[in-house]
Amino acid sequence: MNTKRKIIVVTAIGIVALGVTTGWSVLAGAAWPPQPYQVSSIAGAWTILGQNTIVTISPEDQQSATGFWYATHINMDPTAGGAIPDATSVPACIGKYVRTGPNTWQYTGVAYFLKDTKPQSTILNIDVVGGTITMTTPGKIEWTKTNMFYLGAQDKDHDGLPDVGEKPILPPWNDPNMILKSL
Repeated sequence: MNTKRKIIVVTAIGIVALGVTTGWSVLAGAAWPPQPYQVSSIAGAWTILGQNTIVTISPEDQQSATGFWYATHINMDPTAGGAIPDATSVPACIGKYVRTGPNTWQYTGVAYFLKDTKPQSTILNIDVVGGTITMTTPGKIEWTKTNMFYLGAQDKDHDGLPDVGEKPILPPWNDPNMILKSL
């Protein structure tokens, strides 16, 4: 073997040996080793910044990736600023959620504007809500919300939801994104 060929073979062996013996993290950079899959949880009590509202979210069912939530409005005007003058109460808004990613969820819910009468309250209006939840950092979530407003009379079968085919009395509208902090 001539000298030039020996130098090339020895150099190639040296480069391979260097690659094998050098730590993989040096070669792969900061992305190695991969971080474990981080799954966020939104279970717990939250407050909406700028509102007197407490949102309580159940732990997620591990089989179905779903859970439930409810929002309690403290000192809320049941008449919605006079838009529903006969309303005397707004119980907690209730709903369910489903995980859509490691830190994202979709949700739906319903709120009722009631006239407290005996023996049973009358549903004046039904607010069907839906949107997304994104955990932006631990202890902080962003909540989007679309509202669809119906009359209580649009629930003829009395199941608490507008009947199939009923149209909202107002065009659906989006609330500004809400920021929630864990309590």
